[in-house]
Amino acid sequence: MSAFGVVLILGLNAMIGYDLLREHGTLVDQARDETQSLALVLERHATDSFSGVAKTLAGVAEVLAVRGDRWTRGAPEVHALLRRQLALSPLTRALLVVSADGRLIHDTDTLEPADLDLSDRDYLLAHRDGPAGTVYLGVPVEGRTSGAWFVSMSRRLETPDGRFAGVAVAVVEPAAFRGFYESLKLRNDAVVTLHHADGPVVARFPDHERFVGRPVRDGAGGRDEGTDRISSHRTSSEVPLVVTVSLARDAVLAPWRMRAVVELAAALGASLMLGLLTLTLVREAGRRERMLEDLQASEGALRDSQRRLILDIAARHRAEAELIAAKQASDSSNQAKTRFLANMSHELRTPLNAVIGFAEALESGIFGAMSAKQTEYVSDIRRSGLHLLSLINDILDTTKIESGKYVLHEERLAVRAVVGQCLRQIEPLAVQKGIGLSVSLDPDLPDLLADERALRQILLNLLSNAVKFTPAGGHIVVIADRAQLDLRLRVTDTGIGIPQGELEQVLEPFHQVDNSHTRRYAGTGLGLGLVKSLVEMHQGSLGLTSVLGRGTTATVVLPAGRFVAPQEAETVRAAGALA
Repeated sequence: MSAFGVVLILGLNAMIGYDLLREHGTLVDQARDETQSLALVLERHATDSFSGVAKTLAGVAEVLAVRGDRWTRGAPEVHALLRRQLALSPLTRALLVVSADGRLIHDTDTLEPADLDLSDRDYLLAHRDGPAGTVYLGVPVEGRTSGAWFVSMSRRLETPDGRFAGVAVAVVEPAAFRGFYESLKLRNDAVVTLHHADGPVVARFPDHERFVGRPVRDGAGGRDEGTDRISSHRTSSEVPLVVTVSLARDAVLAPWRMRAVVELAAALGASLMLGLLTLTLVREAGRRERMLEDLQASEGALRDSQRRLILDIAARHRAEAELIAAKQASDSSNQAKTRFLANMSHELRTPLNAVIGFAEALESGIFGAMSAKQTEYVSDIRRSGLHLLSLINDILDTTKIESGKYVLHEERLAVRAVVGQCLRQIEPLAVQKGIGLSVSLDPDLPDLLADERALRQILLNLLSNAVKFTPAGGHIVVIADRAQLDLRLRVTDTGIGIPQGELEQVLEPFHQVDNSHTRRYAGTGLGLGLVKSLVEMHQGSLGLTSVLGRGTTATVVLPAGRFVAPQEAETVRAAGALA
């Protein structure tokens, strides 16, 4: 008994120590992932910002190339042109035009530019012998008169015969990046540094004014405080800029240290309690052992029989208790899974609808025109959001059905109209994949008493599966007819098919056929399971027949008891009017 207590105490402390070490590593890994992700985002932001400035300079160069007054100092029309271009670039403070000999020709800040000699500027020297169309990003420079820091981005200008004619210069304020970093509300004593590939700091958070223009090796990268930090770097592939993001290790591990103190104190207390309990149990065991030895001589036979009986009863009780506990655990797990999926589906749909709405607004041009690449990306975001929303709706419907909360809103439906709506909705996807789509409807199809949304979802899921798993050049046929007394809906495709051994399994939620043909297609595996549940809620049945490599037929049979007879139709309409 005493040995068992010691082992228990050691095991408890070992478990707590292992858990603390594992959490320590997890926090460090999460912080490293966070710095890498943030560095990627901020590098993309800086690259896109300066790419926008480069586009503005390209527009200036193109317009100046065709104007005869471009080298007339302070020309009003050129000044107005530069002011319009400046308004297109929020990051730019001023636009300048400098001649080949270094004289300031145009300045958006004034109609009468100062007579300055800028022949020693790095941007003029860099472009003098450079190729046409090149863009140069300089290091941060402190203004001679304003004392404010700025970064110059310039583009080479040429004469019609290709000779160097001067440069167009955009004056960019690094403080704009500092303001963006402040708006991110960074945590864990984060330090963000944007610096030129040659070393000087362009922007920094915090202490921007202290470090701007200083080389990174002087501590601007976040290590000047002498603290241990977790950092990541990201170099732009388009402009000579590097983003460094670092987090203070002490700040990252502060919650872990608090928990470690609490758990170690708890472990110490638990060890003392277990020690006292072990000592008590050892003494009690000794006392009982002596009592049993005194009674053993006179009650040996009775004790043996009683022991066998007790062991048998205890075994039965344990078996029953284990079965009950296992069932309760299974029910609890299933309910927890259902609640989790339902809650997560609701929580995800709200932000996802916002993403889709904003993407549609951007795509429509309501906030201004976008480039072709931006429009393409926004369109991809919208389509991906709609696809994800359909998956979330499938999950939510599945969890509602499992929890018994899915309620059918039954009404009189025209089968022909519902089938036509679903075909019109799925037709663009079929045309996009080059798949033929045809329909065959009996002329005397009856009206149904059913949930319109559920019936549409049944048909759309079957049609979506057919389009997804049918290659280009294939064909899909939708048939609605009478099968004896019942209504039969069939969707037949010429797709990849399903192995015979998987036909029953694919009707279960989250199951997908796992082979080289079907794993290439995305999906949750909820479609057919959801269709089966919705059909069964209408007292119907779903059947699958398939030949691998030749196609699949999904058949939905709805009972005649759901038909609305002509005389009943008036009753249904009257009930609807009263409702």
